[in-house]
Amino acid sequence: MYSEQEINLITLSSFEELSYKNAVILLSDFQSFEPDFEKYRNLLIKSFKDGVYNKLKGKFYSASYRQKLLQKLDERSIKCVTYFSELYPEPLKHAVCPPLVLYCKGNTDLLKTRIFAIVGSRRTLPNVLKECSKISAELSRAFTVVTGLADGADTAAIEGAIGTGKVISVLANGFDHVYPAMNEPLLKKIEERGLVITEYTPQIQPKPYNFPVRNRIIAGLAEGTLIVSAGKKSGALITAGYANDTDRLVYAFPYGLGVSSGVGCNNLIKTDRAKLVECADDIFYDFNITFKREERCEMSEEEIAVYEAVSQLGDAFVAQIADKIGKLPYLIIPTLTSLEMKGLIVRLGGNRFSAVQK
Repeated sequence: MYSEQEINLITLSSFEELSYKNAVILLSDFQSFEPDFEKYRNLLIKSFKDGVYNKLKGKFYSASYRQKLLQKLDERSIKCVTYFSELYPEPLKHAVCPPLVLYCKGNTDLLKTRIFAIVGSRRTLPNVLKECSKISAELSRAFTVVTGLADGADTAAIEGAIGTGKVISVLANGFDHVYPAMNEPLLKKIEERGLVITEYTPQIQPKPYNFPVRNRIIAGLAEGTLIVSAGKKSGALITAGYANDTDRLVYAFPYGLGVSSGVGCNNLIKTDRAKLVECADDIFYDFNITFKREERCEMSEEEIAVYEAVSQLGDAFVAQIADKIGKLPYLIIPTLTSLEMKGLIVRLGGNRFSAVQK
């Protein structure tokens, strides 16, 4: 059940015409339980036409409108975590323009866990995608990994952490839309195992300007942010900027000369806006987190055989792994899924797998 104050926020956020700034003003800087429409009438009419203002005010005080709004969200399994909710992450309250409402699908308890961001470019080199998945899997042992939903680095980060279920994807649109469309199966998997959130009501389409604005949420949720790839101009650099502005730790993969997708990472490192990272332990050290590498989940004989085959192959397709141990591909799929759930291997995309090294 939502409190009256939370319902006020959900109702206000449902009006596309209402800007974040005006919503905050109506709530008198979060101190009021009910907006004082008359007090701010003249200010709001400067933003809207008088008719829109009256429509907004009428719907806000309509019990039937509120009930229908909440019912529609509930029917779609969309949970609302408002600024006043106990589940609202404390770090996000100290971010740039914290969202009034987080529309969520999945395990909202993840919002109260320790969170670490991994972001990068859509144009990330294959070997870097492999390392991104590996480090994401490692980090998900101590943190919930938060990222976007783009192809490339975001997808690799999700695939690395999805086995543990400790992954959050932040959308730049409402739940009526999937962007990119090719990642719809991945989105469904996150909803089932992890958490998908957005500040936008379901009908809002993905617009170019939504993405840099969305990035403040990714940085705001996280204790630290890892940039795995970034060109000279990249959305990942915007995320790093938000993290720097709120004194969160920023890390970056290093790149060699002439690699365009790493120019932004190298610039962050050279200007001391990010620490150089080559493995998860470089990050764990700053957070005083240690793991005994020899402590692994128990594995069956077949799991050991499959894990060793994947380790020896480096990264491989299912057919290659099956051939390595002398079995038909379909017979090892359950074993691969089990190892992925245990965080021992990661799915790299294209039905390829790689081992998380001991």
